[in-house]
Amino acid sequence: MSKLDSLIRQAEIIKLARRKAFDWETLENHLARKEEDLDRELIISKRTFNRDLAEINEFFGISINFDFKSGQYAIDTEESSEQNIQLLEVFDTLQLFGKRGKVPPYIFMEQKVAKGTEHFSTIMNAIEHSKKIQITYGKYWKWETEERILKPLALKEFKQRWYLLTLDEKDQFKVFALDRVHEISLNKERFKVNRQIDFEVYFQDLFGIINTPGNPVEEVVLTFTEFKGRYIKSLPWHESQEILVDDDQILTIRLRVKIEYELIAEILSHGDEVRVDAPEKLKEIVRVKGGDIAEGILFK
Repeated sequence: MSKLDSLIRQAEIIKLARRKAFDWETLENHLARKEEDLDRELIISKRTFNRDLAEINEFFGISINFDFKSGQYAIDTEESSEQNIQLLEVFDTLQLFGKRGKVPPYIFMEQKVAKGTEHFSTIMNAIEHSKKIQITYGKYWKWETEERILKPLALKEFKQRWYLLTLDEKDQFKVFALDRVHEISLNKERFKVNRQIDFEVYFQDLFGIINTPGNPVEEVVLTFTEFKGRYIKSLPWHESQEILVDDDQILTIRLRVKIEYELIAEILSHGDEVRVDAPEKLKEIVRVKGGDIAEGILFK
Protein backbone atom coordinates (compact mmCIF):
# COMPACT_ATOMS: atom_id res chain seq x y z
CA MET A 1 0.00 0.00 0.00
CA SER A 2 1.44 3.36 -1.06
CA LYS A 3 1.94 6.40 1.17
CA LEU A 4 -0.55 8.28 -1.01
CA ASP A 5 -3.18 5.61 -0.31
CA SER A 6 -2.52 6.04 3.42
CA LEU A 7 -2.95 9.82 3.22
CA ILE A 8 -6.17 9.49 1.21
CA ARG A 9 -7.52 6.96 3.71
CA GLN A 10 -6.64 9.18 6.67
CA ALA A 11 -8.35 12.11 4.96
CA GLU A 12 -11.49 10.01 4.54
CA ILE A 13 -11.39 8.99 8.21
CA ILE A 14 -11.25 12.67 9.23
CA LYS A 15 -14.11 13.63 6.92
CA LEU A 16 -16.27 10.82 8.28
CA ALA A 17 -15.47 11.83 11.88
CA ARG A 18 -16.34 15.49 11.14
CA ARG A 19 -19.78 14.44 9.94
CA LYS A 20 -20.63 12.10 12.82
CA ALA A 21 -19.36 9.63 15.38
CA PHE A 22 -18.85 6.17 13.84
CA ASP A 23 -18.26 2.55 14.73
CA TRP A 24 -15.94 0.10 13.03
CA GLU A 25 -18.63 -1.28 10.69
CA THR A 26 -19.55 2.23 9.50
CA LEU A 27 -15.90 2.98 8.79
CA GLU A 28 -15.44 -0.27 6.85
CA ASN A 29 -18.49 0.48 4.69
CA HIS A 30 -17.33 4.04 4.10
CA LEU A 31 -13.81 2.98 3.05
CA ALA A 32 -15.23 0.23 0.81
CA ARG A 33 -17.34 2.79 -1.06
CA LYS A 34 -14.45 5.22 -1.36
CA GLU A 35 -12.09 2.47 -2.49
CA GLU A 36 -14.36 1.85 -5.47
CA ASP A 37 -14.95 5.55 -6.16
CA LEU A 38 -11.28 6.56 -5.97
CA ASP A 39 -9.74 3.33 -7.27
CA ARG A 40 -7.41 3.15 -4.25
CA GLU A 41 -6.58 0.49 -1.67
CA LEU A 42 -8.32 1.86 1.42
CA ILE A 43 -9.73 -1.10 3.38
CA ILE A 44 -7.54 -1.82 6.43
CA SER A 45 -7.20 -3.83 9.62
CA LYS A 46 -7.91 -2.44 13.08
CA ARG A 47 -4.20 -2.44 13.77
CA THR A 48 -3.56 -0.20 10.76
CA PHE A 49 -6.52 1.97 11.77
CA ASN A 50 -4.97 2.60 15.20
CA ARG A 51 -1.74 3.61 13.50
CA ASP A 52 -3.75 5.93 11.26
CA LEU A 53 -5.30 7.60 14.30
CA ALA A 54 -1.85 8.30 15.73
CA GLU A 55 -0.63 9.77 12.43
CA ILE A 56 -3.81 11.86 12.04
CA ASN A 57 -3.17 13.34 15.47
CA GLU A 58 0.48 14.04 14.66
CA PHE A 59 0.05 15.46 11.14
CA PHE A 60 -3.39 17.09 11.17
CA GLY A 61 -3.58 17.89 14.88
CA ILE A 62 -6.93 16.07 15.10
CA SER A 63 -7.55 13.62 17.93
CA ILE A 64 -10.09 10.85 17.22
CA ASN A 65 -10.82 8.72 20.29
CA PHE A 66 -12.94 5.67 21.09
CA ASP A 67 -15.84 6.15 23.52
CA PHE A 68 -16.44 2.87 25.37
CA LYS A 69 -19.95 3.91 26.44
CA SER A 70 -21.24 4.52 22.92
CA GLY A 71 -18.89 2.12 21.19
CA GLN A 72 -18.02 4.79 18.64
CA TYR A 73 -15.09 6.90 17.49
CA ALA A 74 -15.41 10.69 17.64
CA ILE A 75 -13.27 13.81 17.38
CA ASP A 76 -12.06 15.17 20.71
CA THR A 77 -12.80 18.87 20.13
CA GLU A 78 -10.72 20.01 23.11
CA GLU A 79 -7.60 18.24 21.83
CA SER A 80 -8.06 19.04 18.12
CA SER A 81 -7.31 22.06 15.98
CA GLU A 82 -10.07 22.97 13.53
CA GLN A 83 -7.63 25.27 11.74
CA ASN A 84 -5.67 22.24 10.60
CA ILE A 85 -8.66 21.21 8.52
CA GLN A 86 -7.23 23.64 5.96
CA LEU A 87 -4.44 21.10 5.43
CA LEU A 88 -7.09 18.53 4.59
CA GLU A 89 -8.77 20.89 2.11
CA VAL A 90 -5.44 21.56 0.38
CA PHE A 91 -4.72 17.83 0.21
CA ASP A 92 -8.15 17.13 -1.29
CA THR A 93 -7.52 19.72 -4.00
CA LEU A 94 -4.07 18.37 -4.82
CA GLN A 95 -5.42 14.82 -4.92
CA LEU A 96 -8.25 15.81 -7.26
CA PHE A 97 -6.22 17.83 -9.73
CA GLY A 98 -3.05 15.79 -9.43
CA LYS A 99 -4.64 12.87 -11.24
CA ARG A 100 -5.41 15.08 -14.23
CA GLY A 101 -2.22 17.10 -14.21
CA LYS A 102 -4.23 20.33 -14.48
CA VAL A 103 -7.45 21.99 -13.39
CA PRO A 104 -10.35 20.67 -15.50
CA PRO A 105 -11.96 23.26 -17.84
CA TYR A 106 -15.29 22.98 -16.01
CA ILE A 107 -13.83 24.21 -12.70
CA PHE A 108 -13.33 27.97 -12.38
CA MET A 109 -11.10 28.95 -9.50
CA GLU A 110 -10.60 32.46 -8.19
CA GLN A 111 -7.61 34.05 -9.87
CA LYS A 112 -6.29 35.92 -6.86
CA VAL A 113 -4.35 33.82 -4.37
CA ALA A 114 -2.52 34.74 -1.22
CA LYS A 115 0.84 36.21 -2.24
CA GLY A 116 4.02 36.02 -0.20
CA THR A 117 3.71 32.37 0.75
CA GLU A 118 7.01 31.71 -1.05
CA HIS A 119 8.66 33.41 1.95
CA PHE A 120 7.11 31.02 4.49
CA SER A 121 10.08 28.67 4.85
CA THR A 122 12.53 31.51 5.54
CA ILE A 123 10.15 33.21 7.99
CA MET A 124 9.29 30.00 9.86
CA ASN A 125 12.98 29.12 10.11
CA ALA A 126 13.67 32.57 11.55
CA ILE A 127 10.81 32.35 14.07
CA GLU A 128 11.72 28.86 15.25
CA HIS A 129 15.41 29.76 15.72
CA SER A 130 14.88 33.36 16.93
CA LYS A 131 16.86 34.83 14.05
CA LYS A 132 16.40 38.30 12.60
CA ILE A 133 15.38 38.80 9.00
CA GLN A 134 15.99 41.57 6.51
CA ILE A 135 13.18 42.50 4.12
CA THR A 136 12.75 44.82 1.17
CA TYR A 137 9.26 46.25 1.64
CA GLY A 138 7.06 48.40 -0.55
CA LYS A 139 4.15 50.28 1.04
CA TYR A 140 0.88 50.62 -0.87
CA TRP A 141 1.02 54.42 -0.80
CA LYS A 142 4.68 54.78 -1.84
CA TRP A 143 6.53 53.95 -5.04
CA GLU A 144 9.90 53.40 -3.39
CA THR A 145 10.87 50.42 -1.23
CA GLU A 146 12.63 50.35 2.12
CA GLU A 147 14.97 47.96 3.88
CA ARG A 148 14.02 46.75 7.36
CA ILE A 149 15.69 44.51 9.97
CA LEU A 150 12.99 42.70 11.92
CA LYS A 151 12.43 40.20 14.71
CA PRO A 152 9.75 37.86 13.31
CA LEU A 153 7.22 36.56 15.83
CA ALA A 154 4.26 35.03 13.97
CA LEU A 155 2.21 34.83 10.76
CA LYS A 156 -1.45 35.82 10.50
CA GLU A 157 -3.96 35.30 7.67
CA PHE A 158 -6.92 37.59 7.00
CA LYS A 159 -9.12 37.63 3.88
CA GLN A 160 -6.64 35.75 1.67
CA ARG A 161 -3.72 37.92 2.74
CA TRP A 162 -0.83 36.88 4.97
CA TYR A 163 0.74 39.26 7.47
CA LEU A 164 4.10 39.08 9.23
CA LEU A 165 3.96 40.06 12.91
CA THR A 166 7.27 41.44 14.14
CA LEU A 167 9.23 43.69 16.44
CA ASP A 168 11.20 46.34 14.58
CA GLU A 169 14.65 47.80 15.26
CA LYS A 170 13.27 49.76 18.23
CA ASP A 171 11.32 46.77 19.60
CA GLN A 172 8.05 48.33 18.48
CA PHE A 173 5.34 45.91 17.33
CA LYS A 174 4.81 46.13 13.56
CA VAL A 175 2.73 44.26 10.99
CA PHE A 176 3.85 43.79 7.38
CA ALA A 177 1.73 42.47 4.50
CA LEU A 178 3.59 39.59 2.86
CA ASP A 179 2.40 40.55 -0.62
CA ARG A 180 4.44 43.77 -0.26
CA VAL A 181 7.65 41.95 0.66
CA HIS A 182 9.85 41.94 -2.45
CA GLU A 183 12.90 40.23 -0.96
CA ILE A 184 13.68 38.51 2.31
CA SER A 185 16.85 37.04 3.77
CA LEU A 186 17.82 35.33 6.99
CA ASN A 187 20.11 37.24 9.31
CA LYS A 188 22.66 35.26 11.34
CA GLU A 189 22.04 37.47 14.36
CA ARG A 190 19.77 35.95 16.99
CA PHE A 191 17.38 37.90 19.18
CA LYS A 192 15.62 37.61 22.49
CA VAL A 193 12.04 38.70 22.85
CA ASN A 194 11.87 41.00 25.84
CA ARG A 195 8.30 41.95 25.10
CA GLN A 196 5.98 38.95 25.15
CA ILE A 197 2.81 39.27 23.07
CA ASP A 198 -0.15 36.94 23.51
CA PHE A 199 -1.50 36.95 19.96
CA GLU A 200 -4.63 35.02 20.93
CA VAL A 201 -5.53 37.93 23.21
CA TYR A 202 -4.22 40.56 20.78
CA PHE A 203 -6.56 39.48 17.96
CA GLN A 204 -9.57 38.22 19.92
CA ASP A 205 -11.49 41.52 19.73
CA LEU A 206 -10.56 42.37 16.15
CA PHE A 207 -12.14 41.97 12.77
CA GLY A 208 -8.93 42.09 10.80
CA ILE A 209 -5.35 43.04 11.64
CA ILE A 210 -5.41 46.66 12.87
CA ASN A 211 -5.41 47.09 16.65
CA THR A 212 -5.25 50.72 17.73
CA PRO A 213 -3.97 51.08 21.33
CA GLY A 214 -6.66 52.50 23.61
CA ASN A 215 -9.46 51.80 21.16
CA PRO A 216 -12.27 50.23 23.25
CA VAL A 217 -14.16 47.02 22.56
CA GLU A 218 -17.76 47.90 21.71
CA GLU A 219 -21.06 46.19 21.01
CA VAL A 220 -21.75 46.49 17.30
CA VAL A 221 -25.30 45.70 16.15
CA LEU A 222 -25.94 45.16 12.44
CA THR A 223 -29.10 44.25 10.57
CA PHE A 224 -29.02 42.53 7.18
CA THR A 225 -31.65 41.71 4.60
CA GLU A 226 -32.92 38.14 4.80
CA PHE A 227 -31.01 37.18 1.65
CA LYS A 228 -27.69 38.66 2.81
CA GLY A 229 -28.28 37.24 6.27
CA ARG A 230 -27.98 33.69 4.94
CA TYR A 231 -24.36 34.39 3.99
CA ILE A 232 -23.60 36.07 7.32
CA LYS A 233 -24.89 33.01 9.18
CA SER A 234 -22.91 30.58 7.04
CA LEU A 235 -19.66 32.54 7.42
CA PRO A 236 -19.68 34.49 10.73
CA TRP A 237 -17.67 37.69 10.90
CA HIS A 238 -16.29 37.11 14.38
CA GLU A 239 -16.31 34.48 17.12
CA SER A 240 -18.39 36.83 19.30
CA GLN A 241 -21.18 36.96 16.69
CA GLU A 242 -24.59 36.52 18.31
CA ILE A 243 -27.92 36.39 16.48
CA LEU A 244 -30.53 38.73 17.95
CA VAL A 245 -33.23 38.49 15.27
CA ASP A 246 -33.62 35.89 12.54
CA ASP A 247 -36.95 35.80 10.74
CA ASP A 248 -38.23 35.79 7.18
CA GLN A 249 -37.29 39.44 6.66
CA ILE A 250 -34.07 40.34 8.49
CA LEU A 251 -31.06 39.05 10.37
CA THR A 252 -29.73 41.14 13.25
CA ILE A 253 -26.40 40.24 14.83
CA ARG A 254 -24.28 41.59 17.67
CA LEU A 255 -20.48 41.62 17.73
CA ARG A 256 -18.07 42.58 20.50
CA VAL A 257 -15.18 44.10 18.59
CA LYS A 258 -13.03 47.18 18.21
CA ILE A 259 -14.22 49.58 15.53
CA GLU A 260 -11.30 49.69 13.11
CA TYR A 261 -10.88 50.45 9.42
CA GLU A 262 -11.32 46.83 8.30
CA LEU A 263 -14.69 46.47 10.03
CA ILE A 264 -15.92 49.74 8.49
CA ALA A 265 -14.73 48.67 5.04
CA GLU A 266 -16.51 45.32 5.37
CA ILE A 267 -19.78 46.99 6.35
CA LEU A 268 -19.54 49.41 3.41
CA SER A 269 -18.89 46.52 1.02
CA HIS A 270 -22.41 45.16 1.68
CA GLY A 271 -24.05 48.32 0.37
CA ASP A 272 -27.73 48.85 1.12
CA GLU A 273 -28.23 45.29 2.39
CA VAL A 274 -26.89 46.19 5.83
CA ARG A 275 -28.00 48.70 8.44
CA VAL A 276 -25.87 49.88 11.35
CA ASP A 277 -27.99 49.88 14.52
CA ALA A 278 -25.28 50.56 17.12
CA PRO A 279 -23.15 52.19 18.32
CA GLU A 280 -23.97 55.74 17.30
CA LYS A 281 -20.39 56.66 16.36
CA LEU A 282 -20.22 53.74 13.92
CA LYS A 283 -23.55 54.80 12.41
CA GLU A 284 -22.10 58.28 11.87
CA ILE A 285 -18.86 56.98 10.33
CA VAL A 286 -20.75 54.79 7.89
CA ARG A 287 -23.24 57.59 7.14
CA VAL A 288 -20.44 59.94 6.16
CA LYS A 289 -18.55 57.35 4.12
CA GLY A 290 -21.50 55.49 2.62
CA GLY A 291 -24.47 57.82 2.59
CA ASP A 292 -27.68 55.79 2.52
CA ILE A 293 -25.89 52.66 3.77
CA ALA A 294 -26.10 53.96 7.33
CA GLU A 295 -29.89 54.00 7.09
CA GLY A 296 -30.13 50.93 4.90
CA ILE A 297 -32.37 52.02 2.04
CA LEU A 298 -33.69 48.49 1.60
CA PHE A 299 -35.18 48.74 5.11
CA LYS A 300 -37.17 51.94 4.47
